[in-house]
Amino acid sequence: MRAQTIVFVEPPYVCWNRAMDRVREGEEEIPGIGTLVLAAVARERGHRVHVVDGKRSGTPVETVAQQVAALAPDHVGFSATTISVHNAARIAARVKALVPDAVTTVGGPHVSAVPERTLAMFPDFDYGIVGEGERSYLELVARLAAGVDTQAVPGLVFRDGDTVRANPRAPYLEGDELDRLPEPAWDLLPDFPLRFQPNVFNYRATPVASVVTSRGCPFSCSFCDRSTSGRKGRFHGVDYTLALCQRLARLGVRHILFYDDLFTVSRKRVVELCERFLTEGLRFTWSCNSHPNLLDADTLRLMRRAGCWQIAYGIESGSQRILDVVKHEVRIPRMLETLRMTRAAGIRVKGLLMMAHPTEDEDSLRETVAFLRTAPLDLMQITKFTPYPGTPSYPTVRQHGCFVEDWERMNAMNWVFVPNGLTPGLLERYFRQAYRAFYTRPDVLWGLAKTVAHEPRFLRRVATYVRVGLMGWLATPAAVADPETALAA
Repeated sequence: MRAQTIVFVEPPYVCWNRAMDRVREGEEEIPGIGTLVLAAVARERGHRVHVVDGKRSGTPVETVAQQVAALAPDHVGFSATTISVHNAARIAARVKALVPDAVTTVGGPHVSAVPERTLAMFPDFDYGIVGEGERSYLELVARLAAGVDTQAVPGLVFRDGDTVRANPRAPYLEGDELDRLPEPAWDLLPDFPLRFQPNVFNYRATPVASVVTSRGCPFSCSFCDRSTSGRKGRFHGVDYTLALCQRLARLGVRHILFYDDLFTVSRKRVVELCERFLTEGLRFTWSCNSHPNLLDADTLRLMRRAGCWQIAYGIESGSQRILDVVKHEVRIPRMLETLRMTRAAGIRVKGLLMMAHPTEDEDSLRETVAFLRTAPLDLMQITKFTPYPGTPSYPTVRQHGCFVEDWERMNAMNWVFVPNGLTPGLLERYFRQAYRAFYTRPDVLWGLAKTVAHEPRFLRRVATYVRVGLMGWLATPAAVADPETALAA
């Protein structure tokens, strides 16, 4: 097969006013690990591979398109979420104008959730890929290069006359297949790992890098989209994971972010990985995510000895009634016990919450604010509930309130869903109360000060957070001032 030039693109999320974005202002990001792995697999097959990261610093769509076109691609593969799919389509249109023979394909969670609708809405995507791309996308590339029929490609979304069709997805990679994947193509990123700077309170030291060591999720959270990788948890082996970490350590990385939803699901795997970190003498620190029900005191103490610095728990709400709806296996007493055990082990605790869940009311909002006044947390983040396509809540969410399905506003920073009986203005008031209740706590402020003092380079970026945050809090955004306008916008 003739080698192809493939450009993988991660488009800008949305054309918002970045000066008011309290989450990403002043930060640099890198492409998702899935994109980097797919790029590595394509290169292993003999293709010429490039990565264009349009997320970095809100790069304009036209700039991204020009960067892609300059590489003279045969194929352009977009990884798009709901918030970025419109910009992916805009880039595809410009690339086709500049390089008419380029084949444009969209993958990622959005097209995996609503495949036919995505291709019908965006004619500048030639194809879509549902699910994981390592099998399907590269089979599509091979068939097109060979000039043979593509319609049998598993997971392919394609046009058949005036109809859009989606094939059943390819089998998921499992077991040894996952461990035969090449490492992410970090070498395709300029200045890696120095330019990767997520929120400074999420890591101990720089340089920092991220890793994903599992796929799929068996939990039933109503807000979580599993369209791409499915419901079955699949894991890289300890040897493979260790090799990735050793590679990053050789590149100078001092802190690793494990972004897996399932990093702690298998206690046996966590224990073995921690023991290997210790026996190999690896000295980086690391953070991970966990479900509140999974960890015990002994495992937490071992994780701390092996370098674990912070664990982010999906708390979601301080109201048990809401948890019974959106994360029904979680009980607040057990959650609080896990948070206390984590702190007692010497590991920082981050809480991830949402507001405006289906069935939310003022009582549950007040309970969440009260929870944050005393919960044993060092850091917390609240997002605005967003019923993404592919989530369990998506098909029925309109039964519980008003949902304006504007994909370009679905960034978890807008009240696109407002539960019955509430308004955007009321939600915003409780949202601000919750942040104020937590981040005026003396213990929280002291912990943040110690984090910044450990790494003085953080001071400049923290000043940016404060400046941008004050701009947001002092402004009177339309979403607060005029709820009717906000929902219609």
